[in-house]
Amino acid sequence: AFGTSTEVMTTLFALAAAHGSLLEAATRTSPVLRQVAQRLLWRRTALENGARFFCELDREIEVAPSGGAKGMGLFAKVDLAEGSVIGRYTGVEMGEDEFDASPSTGLYAMRTNGVVIDGEDPDRSNYCRFINHS
Repeated sequence: AFGTSTEVMTTLFALAAAHGSLLEAATRTSPVLRQVAQRLLWRRTALENGARFFCELDREIEVAPSGGAKGMGLFAKVDLAEGSVIGRYTGVEMGEDEFDASPSTGLYAMRTNGVVIDGEDPDRSNYCRFINHS
């Protein structure tokens, strides 16, 4: 087990230097480090593509009832500047054929680049599943 986040990052970057790839190093070490590496790489890519601000749940955005029988939704609590990143859509990643054969309702599924990210399971997804994408 690792201690502080600084120790985790130091270990991760040392492994990356030894193995040549942050994600590869994290994959060889632990699933937790793989998640940290994926998050870091995603944030770097977002910044390289013009992201200026990363929203924080319960500070700039919140999950709240949508009204009526529509369930929950994701709402801005403040005006968001252009270039703000709401978050990374997470869930179970699978191929399109695998998804089509799964028991998922598809209510929280997003297809992108030949991959389906199914956010139906709240334990394996995040607040981005409540963004209205209809």
